[in-house]
Amino acid sequence: MRFLSIRQALARAALRAFSLAAALGAGVLLAGCGGMPMTQAEATATARDVPAGAVALGPFRTVAGGFLAAPGAVFGMPTRPGSGAYVKLLAPAAVALRGNDLLVADSGSGRVWRVDIALNTFSPIAGVTATLGSAVALGPDLSAWVLDGLSRQVQRFSRDARLLQSYRTDNAATSTAAFTLADGGGTLLLADDSQRQWLELRPAGARATPVRPGGTEPLDVRGVDALASAGDSVYVLDRNAAVVHVVRRDGQVTGKLGAGELKQPVAIAADRRGRVFVVDAQDRAIKLLRPGRPAQVFDAAQLRVQMIGGIAIDEQFLVVTDRLTGQVVIHSLREGPAP
Repeated sequence: MRFLSIRQALARAALRAFSLAAALGAGVLLAGCGGMPMTQAEATATARDVPAGAVALGPFRTVAGGFLAAPGAVFGMPTRPGSGAYVKLLAPAAVALRGNDLLVADSGSGRVWRVDIALNTFSPIAGVTATLGSAVALGPDLSAWVLDGLSRQVQRFSRDARLLQSYRTDNAATSTAAFTLADGGGTLLLADDSQRQWLELRPAGARATPVRPGGTEPLDVRGVDALASAGDSVYVLDRNAAVVHVVRRDGQVTGKLGAGELKQPVAIAADRRGRVFVVDAQDRAIKLLRPGRPAQVFDAAQLRVQMIGGIAIDEQFLVVTDRLTGQVVIHSLREGPAP
């Protein structure tokens, strides 16, 4: 595990390097991944204090393509940069980020790519098909979790692209819509939109445990369309009700976010601070939801995208895919003092 820790430390340093450079007024363009250099005015604005209770988008970078490379080692840095053909993203949808590893489901090409954003390399993950219905995640060991858009099963791949596990339910009535990882990556939660529940799957061989979110009213939860996990809470995206339910692991609904603020929610991401980011397709924006505060809205122009595809969050970085221009935009996040 020593090599993994070193690699993650280097990854954090690489990502923070571009934040520091832009904050000092330098243009951001790293490792040939592409990017739009910040103007001096933007850099100055970024350096100002963020208002109390608000979150600001800091310096950013884009990933639009890279060079083909063989899958990296399970642990440690890649042996060499990519030397193959240049790969261009077409219509990236689902995305995940952990350290320097970026996982992209490109619905335009039908491929799932593992991207090293420091070396600008693209390594394909064989055996899965990327569609608009795909979902992806990266585990603590950098294993890639992919919801296959056609078979509707979740597959887990090691960093060197070996298939480790496949997860599917035996119930033909189950419709897997999305998934999230909980308990430090040790538990898989599968969203079953047909039954308005999620299924918990632990290590291989364990039976799936259904959990149906509920509150004081029988129709409190109208749908389990997407999930995000943070701490002891599961955030359930309910598209029919246009809200996010805050649910304990036993299924008890403890709160609701976004009521009257969300219009057409389609995707969700959350971090351990309890910040919940939701893509609102009607408003073409990402809305930050927190208990007791009004939603903070980041529109497409602020996000520097034209058509929001998927989102992910990793520590202080917000990742947004642009299905129209074929790129992934990584923003740093700065949070102001508590109000």
